[in-house]
Amino acid sequence: MSFTPHEIALLKSSRLFAGLEESERFNDILNRPENRLQVPEDCCFLERGTRSPGLYILVHGSVEIFFCNAEGEEKVLHFIKSGETLAEETVSDQKAINYWARSLTPTVMLRIPPAEVLAWMDESWPFAQRFLELVSERICLLYADVVTFYSKTAVQRLACYLICGFETSRLTLKDSLSLAIPVPKKNLASRLSISRTHLSRALRDLTERGLITQEGNRLQVKDVEQLAGYVCPHGCDL
Repeated sequence: MSFTPHEIALLKSSRLFAGLEESERFNDILNRPENRLQVPEDCCFLERGTRSPGLYILVHGSVEIFFCNAEGEEKVLHFIKSGETLAEETVSDQKAINYWARSLTPTVMLRIPPAEVLAWMDESWPFAQRFLELVSERICLLYADVVTFYSKTAVQRLACYLICGFETSRLTLKDSLSLAIPVPKKNLASRLSISRTHLSRALRDLTERGLITQEGNRLQVKDVEQLAGYVCPHGCDL
């Protein structure tokens, strides 16, 4: 099945393609039905050990990346949302991925084979620059996660994730923030490396302090600056 006009519009507004001039290669990739991947909810479409799966761009839907230990326990590593990329680290080498990827909702993705991505980078410096920026950003987020896990409490981890984690680009302190939590709370707790009990306590703590309000799966942060100041009173630690 080919991409619909609406899906093409979403791809053009994604972080990888937004603002780039439309190219013949882009149109050629979109016109190949095999590059459109549609998966139902709760489908594990990438398995640990897969070599060079290619670059995935989520058109719509949400995906979680997770690791599973020998006892079968899962640890959520990251959530990927519409417009974001997945498996970009596999494009330039033949190494196997060391995680699993599973759809949290019905999801449509564009999959670009590694050779196509590399050829596109050779042809277009703007595309190559944008791709490298995304890879660099993912590395920075990984480092930030490590620092957060070792230096912050459950409440602080949650607050940091609300400010920086749900949005690919950090918010300005003058923003307000309304978030629909797109994942079960147990998955979010796993992502933050805390128990579900600690997550519930953290949500209650921030609510009682008036820093967030909750209604169902939606959180409202009326004053991002106030929340950021509660977590990092001397400025962002990361």
